[in-house]
This record gives sequence, C-alpha cells and structure tokens, in this order.
Amino acid sequence: MGEIRLFQICYEGDLTVEVCEAIRNVGAEPNFDQSWHVWMPEGRHAAPLLRYLRGHVGSDASLLVGCTNFTRTRDFLLVRHSLTPGADYRELHGAMERLGTVVDLPFESTFVIQSSDDTDVQTLGKALGELCPDDSLMVIGMSHDFAFFSEGESRMFVPPDISAPRWDFRNF
Repeated sequence: MGEIRLFQICYEGDLTVEVCEAIRNVGAEPNFDQSWHVWMPEGRHAAPLLRYLRGHVGSDASLLVGCTNFTRTRDFLLVRHSLTPGADYRELHGAMERLGTVVDLPFESTFVIQSSDDTDVQTLGKALGELCPDDSLMVIGMSHDFAFFSEGESRMFVPPDISAPRWDFRNF
C-alpha cells in the first residue's frame, strides 16, 4: 500500500455552489473558514489539484493549495485567519513577519512564511492565537509543494537549486 499526502486548500472569494461542488468532488473536508484538507495518493502534487479547482472559481477569487508537512523541518508555515469586519490584525501580522520571511502572495487572510523557527505548529498556533483579535487562526506546516491562483493567473512555487538560492514562481 502506498503513502498518502495531505493537501490544504485555502479559498478567498464568494463561496458559490460551483466552488463547493468542486471541493466536494476532490474529496476535501472542511477544517477552517473557507479552508479544506484532502488526502491524495503519493505522487500527487499541488499544481494539478489547483488546475482542476481553478476552473470552478471566479476570476476575482484567490485559491491556494499546499502539501502539508508534519515535521519540524518543514519548508514553510501556512497561517490563515478569518476576516472579522472591524478587527485589527496588525499585531498578528507583525508577529508573523518576525517569524521569518512572509512570501508576497495576493491574499488577505492567508500567509505563507519561510521560517527557520522549528517550534512545533501547535505551540506557534497558540502564541499567534494570543495576538489574533477574533480567536480564529490556523497554523500548519507546509512543504515546498504549493501553488496558488489569483487575478486569473496560476503560479506554482519552484524550489531553489543549489546554484541559484532564491525562490521563484512559475506560471502554469
């Protein structure tokens, strides 16, 4: 029997019947505010899953798909909070910036952070949760296998090679 991988799906936009149907078709289950997780067979990657889902979302929506990582040697942290009207998230966002480099992504409440902090995500989640004004926060370890769709474009993360240590995104 082969290994399986857990992918996290984060969506920002109007939650339509078509979006819900597409999420259900891939077997995803809700686990946070407009976020789902789905188990996939080993060998599956974020980009093909995103490619399927993007056909069911509006061009004004944003979607991120990332493979979770359960070890402390994760590549990134995925942090997501709700968007409570009138809530001030500045203190939370400042703490996330102190954790490491926040990847510049076109999301309002979904953040990918490259951090050398190897504290377990439960402890990080509790600490960041203290700064979240609405007590609604998700913190997950993530591998380098992630892709996103926003403003009509799909981009996947391309890990750096040894000769060019930088991060890059490729359109697909």
